[in-house]
Amino acid sequence: MALWTPPSQRFFRFDAFEVDLRTGELRKGSTKLRIQEQPLKVLAMLLARPGELVTRDELQKGLWTDNTFVDFERGLNTAVNRLRAALHDSAESPRFVETVGKRGYRFKGLVTNGSSASAETADQGVASSSPANEWPSDGHEAAANVIASNIAVAPHKHVTRGWGRATAVVILVLIAIAAIGYVPRRWMSRNARPSLENIQITKLTNNGKAEDVAISPDGRYVAYLFRDGDDTSLRLRQVSEPGEAQVLMHEALLFPGLAFSPDGNHLYFLRATPKDQQFKDLYEIPSLGGPERKVTANIDSAVSFSPDGHQFVYESGMPRQDSVEIRIANADGSDDRLLVNVQGAWAGYDPGGAWSPDGKSIAVPLWMHRKKSGNILALISLANAAVRELYSGDRELGRPRWLPGGNMLVVPINDENGRTQLWTVSYPAGKAQRLTKDLADYDADIDTTRDGRMLATVQHSAISNLSASSSRDGSDGKQLTSGEQLITQVFPLDGKIAFVNRVDNGVWVMDPDGTHSKLHTDARGGSWFTGCGRFIVFMSDRSGISELVRIDEDGAHPKVLASGAMWGEGCSPDAKFVYYPEALKPRWKVRRVPIDGGTPVDIVENPGEAIPGRAAISPDGKLLAFPYDIPSPEPTLKIGVVSTSGGPLVKVLDVPNDIGGPRWSPDGHSLQYLWEKDGASNLWEQPLAGGPPHRLTNFTSGRIFDFNWTADGKQLLLARGEVTSDVVLLSNLR
Repeated sequence: MALWTPPSQRFFRFDAFEVDLRTGELRKGSTKLRIQEQPLKVLAMLLARPGELVTRDELQKGLWTDNTFVDFERGLNTAVNRLRAALHDSAESPRFVETVGKRGYRFKGLVTNGSSASAETADQGVASSSPANEWPSDGHEAAANVIASNIAVAPHKHVTRGWGRATAVVILVLIAIAAIGYVPRRWMSRNARPSLENIQITKLTNNGKAEDVAISPDGRYVAYLFRDGDDTSLRLRQVSEPGEAQVLMHEALLFPGLAFSPDGNHLYFLRATPKDQQFKDLYEIPSLGGPERKVTANIDSAVSFSPDGHQFVYESGMPRQDSVEIRIANADGSDDRLLVNVQGAWAGYDPGGAWSPDGKSIAVPLWMHRKKSGNILALISLANAAVRELYSGDRELGRPRWLPGGNMLVVPINDENGRTQLWTVSYPAGKAQRLTKDLADYDADIDTTRDGRMLATVQHSAISNLSASSSRDGSDGKQLTSGEQLITQVFPLDGKIAFVNRVDNGVWVMDPDGTHSKLHTDARGGSWFTGCGRFIVFMSDRSGISELVRIDEDGAHPKVLASGAMWGEGCSPDAKFVYYPEALKPRWKVRRVPIDGGTPVDIVENPGEAIPGRAAISPDGKLLAFPYDIPSPEPTLKIGVVSTSGGPLVKVLDVPNDIGGPRWSPDGHSLQYLWEKDGASNLWEQPLAGGPPHRLTNFTSGRIFDFNWTADGKQLLLARGEVTSDVVLLSNLR
């Protein structure tokens, strides 16, 4: 039974804000503000004792129970930063939340206790129905407890995996706020399988550079990819022993897609072709090291073995057919054959399938991108290749894993904050239940032991802030944001600077000098945000399908401009048209639609396979640039330049295969893109007249999430920070 607290402890007013702990709402005037559970708990504890020091230890006890294991320092810092963001407060010049040395925090300003009319009515109802109205011994703990039952988190989809891993689409896959070390767990049901009362979370690596993981069937070993810039290695370590991992292979072309053979004696991995990292082949190597062997070519996912270990299943995306092939081969790669070609499945989304324990079916996540709630977990019959939908939703699904007995799968699913959490999906009912509800962001790839007692995955954490520089190399950059932010996109908007912060999933707008920052609109379910005059244009999946949406400068009056498999839009300088790539049969096209709506028209047909980046419009509005890949005779990436009125390509530029972008230079004479090389991402420039590209920025570490120029072309804007990833083991699942 939830604690009952008196009205004076449930409703607070300060400045222009009101807090109702009964409903878990924070309002400013008549506007309801977005605030997450942990920041609201912190606010409640501070408001219960205004002007007094609330220590970090007290806040910790109010936020987490005694049996919770988490990096409390990092978790509390994140909660306070999010609270300040919700209140438009700052640590440097606090109006409300003041830091007291390293001891804790104090709430500044006048706080009024008492109930609104609606709150009083509700409180009276609670009091009359409660047989024992015990006053809490500590007001701030009670305030935190009241909130906990009123805030829920729903699943959320992030954008595809596959092509263009260096683009902002893939950056969204990496974004997260992750707990380090042990993380808390709230298990949904003791009756659900697996049994999770005694779950333990163990961090197996501390290098922050793990990318993929597989666990041996007996649970003795984990294999993972270690990536440090261009330096990649395949590593193996014992689960029960501390210490360094054994390096099985050292090569820059290794990519996620690890799997042990059923007997644990061999490890299967993916290696990209030398010319293009979008095309991969499958290899095997003895688990404890030895000679490698190529198994099959043109594979887009990890493999899953049949129960007898004689065959495996994998996915291969077919962009020109707008489909995904589910293929089966013998364990040695022979007799590679098509099981089914799923039409309408997004070819760049290939998490990998899972062969059922009874050997009769294969579970495969698919994104049916033209269908509402099109993220489905499909079951494919081995007997007749029939495809049926076991589960569907609006959020992206990761690689599933069957549990012993075959009546349930564990599936990574995104939540509304862009974090991937673990769910179970029952078979044959297809009922989904959330297993985890914490600060972790798990990888889309998971692996389990044969007995289902252990699960291995990767946790991601990312932090980035925004800076502005008057120099082209970014050397004199002034940081415009601070704290543990996660800024993934930046763009000019009607004389101001706008950015997307995935910590609070908001689009924020500030003056060019970084002052007067305010929340503009909700970024949930959106990607590829860009300014277009006084409008913001972005790709949205809020309706369950992919749409190109325009909103006003106040974040209101959404208007759908187009729908389909789209991304990477660009706006004309006069703000009259929006250009965007779209996956159409038989080839991708770049299309144009008026900013006020209308019928889209084709500008250019893609001469290659796919368009893994944005459509960029030159400053004078006359030219359009877009990246495209050529699969044969050697996979390569190029940038095509065409007139914005259509016609043949007027320029073709060779670029590295893993760039992010492009955008035009302010003078319109060059194209600029992000390229990660030697352990750091930097901004590079390719002259339109030809010649080799040259590096503009000179960072030796870190990642640039996005870049842009102010509308006058005088300031370079960089969203830059760090991403860390480590292997974790969930044990005692059963």
